[in-house]
Amino acid sequence: MTEDLREVAIKKLEFFINNGLSKYSSQRNYDFGPDKRSNVSNLSPFIKKRIIHEREVLKNCLKNNRYENIEKFIQEVFWRSYWKGWLEGRKEIWKKYKDELIELGQLYSFGVRKKNLQNALDGKTGIDCFDFWVNELIQQGYLHNHSRMWFASIWIHTLKLPWQLGAEFFLKNLLDGDPASNTLSWRWVAGLHTQGKNYLATENNINKFTNNRFKQKKNLSSKPLDFEYEFFSHKLEEFNVKNYKLENKAFLINLNQISYEKETLNVLSNNNVCVVKSIFENKSSNLVSSFNHQAINDYVKTLDKNNIIINSFNNLSDFHDYLKKNNHREIYTFYPGVGRQNDIIESFSNKYSYKINYQYDKYDMQCWPYASSGFFKFKKKIPFFLEKIICD
Repeated sequence: MTEDLREVAIKKLEFFINNGLSKYSSQRNYDFGPDKRSNVSNLSPFIKKRIIHEREVLKNCLKNNRYENIEKFIQEVFWRSYWKGWLEGRKEIWKKYKDELIELGQLYSFGVRKKNLQNALDGKTGIDCFDFWVNELIQQGYLHNHSRMWFASIWIHTLKLPWQLGAEFFLKNLLDGDPASNTLSWRWVAGLHTQGKNYLATENNINKFTNNRFKQKKNLSSKPLDFEYEFFSHKLEEFNVKNYKLENKAFLINLNQISYEKETLNVLSNNNVCVVKSIFENKSSNLVSSFNHQAINDYVKTLDKNNIIINSFNNLSDFHDYLKKNNHREIYTFYPGVGRQNDIIESFSNKYSYKINYQYDKYDMQCWPYASSGFFKFKKKIPFFLEKIICD
């Protein structure tokens, strides 16, 4: 019997607090290999879906630890919040990325370009570390954060492949694949995110932080590609926080808000909860799809234990028939953030002229307005965020 993912997340958090949190600052940059991950939390796939919420992680870490002693890990939790808020204010970046993927897909579908891309996707580049990470990513759905940066740098600056195709490869295979963190991190490595800054992997840096696990057969690039910096002004939309009477509404579950918090369950208990299986499979690897389905199945069991009735559908067409039959012209859902879950929901609503009413997470509403510029400015607000979280 497969262990419940919520229980797995809680155990991982407890293990990390007891065994890795105090050493996180000094050990976090080291990738010791897939079987030696006690220096990092391993919580990102669960946080991404909010199987375990950022608030819960932060509160538990601060129970018996001073903020100053675990500040680096706290910052890493908020990095994800920062990236999401930054992209929320610049949604056109996500649209541009999707449009470019279509064009690049056609360009790299034949000839030498196709062969070069396929060699990278198959882990047959002759660059030992890169080829190892390709297989690790496909087989385990995870890469250490430092290795993600090295991987992206080699993909872009050494192999001369489009960053968008690399970002898509990550998004398809990562269990914690987040549209904001993923897209913006790849842009940063390329030199598109911050003016005058890019990231170039070096053999010395890789050797140091992997304990010399790899022997390179090819040299890495010693000079980054020159991309033209792209400026996007910040336009964060105001949160529509109307006090809807949340009773007997069609409430759609999405992958980015599988929250077990009491407040969430209370909202769902008063409404007609709907699960559409097809929206959890879009463009994902088999490993990621399997993880997504287990996450949803576990969640449904929890809702059932709380006497919350579930309406389950195989696809959006069946969901539409249900809405039509029961005279629902509006759909309610927790806001999933910029990305494919939101794209699917909005495309569906536009096709059939349904109104979407988003319920926003208080943590997101608290953080996102401060993510208008660089992280260091955002970082200064962390004590303020924590005070609100702890008092909540």
